[in-house]
Amino acid sequence: SYSVTITMYNPVPEQTDSTPNELADGTIINPNKASEYRYVALSRDLIARWGGPFNYGDYIVIKGIGKHGGIYQVRDTMSPKHTNRVDILRTIGSEQFKYINAVIYKHTMYKFRK
Repeated sequence: SYSVTITMYNPVPEQTDSTPNELADGTIINPNKASEYRYVALSRDLIARWGGPFNYGDYIVIKGIGKHGGIYQVRDTMSPKHTNRVDILRTIGSEQFKYINAVIYKHTMYKFRK
């Protein structure tokens, strides 16, 4: 498990880049449905490409953030200025939030044999 700061972001150029509807892994989203996807952006220190433990497409569990917790999928990367941080993709106009010392871990799906 990893102790991180959790924030939220909207798919707008001011908070992303010039292509806010395209995530780092190539996924194209409808900005009006951003909250429905349950996607997150991780700081680069948490992404495998830069030596971290998570890959694009991995599912993570977020705990310690009340109603915003649960299972999310890693689809995006944050600006290099951030470390040890998770941004939850949210629809424009959604409530703003920030949680310090939240916990994330990789969600694993077990297959049971008959």
